[in-house]
Amino acid sequence: MDIKIYARNLDLNPNAEDYVQKKFSRVFRHLPNMDDAKLEVSRRSSRSAGERVHAQMTLKIGGYTLRGQESGVNLFAAVDSVTDIVDRQIRRFKGKVYRSRKGRRDRAGVRDIPLDAIIEMPESAEEEAIEDIGEVVRTKRFAMTPMSVEDAILQMEMLGHNFFLFFNTDTDEYNVAYRRNDGDYGLIEPELV
Repeated sequence: MDIKIYARNLDLNPNAEDYVQKKFSRVFRHLPNMDDAKLEVSRRSSRSAGERVHAQMTLKIGGYTLRGQESGVNLFAAVDSVTDIVDRQIRRFKGKVYRSRKGRRDRAGVRDIPLDAIIEMPESAEEEAIEDIGEVVRTKRFAMTPMSVEDAILQMEMLGHNFFLFFNTDTDEYNVAYRRNDGDYGLIEPELV
């Protein structure tokens, strides 16, 4: 599978593209039958951190999306960091799939991924991945009052949360408002596939 590389505000020379391909070969070894793989890199400036390169890696396999993002002082540092993050996500993902398949626990939500989509992992790596996965220890229920996006953000801020699930009166759908790392807000709208 070829990786799609998108660059904004920086030029990728052949050495940089080779480096990215080499890093992705490590990821492909763990998940050889990925549906899609892409890397987005961009140069960003901020007053506090100066100029940095931001990298976001997105992988799709069996209806799941794995995504990591990180920034570094240059392209190589950013790609190294985001690859490490995605590697940890792959270990957790594979641990969850294997645990579900071996019947250790009934994990609702783990889709039926073909076994040939993931390769065998050593028992020690599997155990390490299983330890990383937390458990649902509390279920919370609350009455949902339909509201606008602005009201949802205000409610989220008043509660001191980083995200807020609400029924959007403008779209008649459930949405999630969240606070981004840059201090702005984001909105997640569901899309059935």
